[in-house]
Amino acid sequence: MRPIAPATSNDRVAVARACALLREARDLLRRTGAPRAHKAVIRGLKSAEGAERHVAHRLRRSTS
Repeated sequence: MRPIAPATSNDRVAVARACALLREARDLLRRTGAPRAHKAVIRGLKSAEGAERHVAHRLRRSTS
């Protein structure tokens, strides 16, 4: 396998916090009726969730 940069539990916490904040922003923008900003945050949230999966993978690979 290719070498992978190790992740720390701090990385996991940081990405989880970013996802939580983006979810909150998504909900607030939906309530305020800002559809373009709402869609942009949804795209950002999908990206952050991908980063969350990537960090989880890096943690699994670095502990094995």
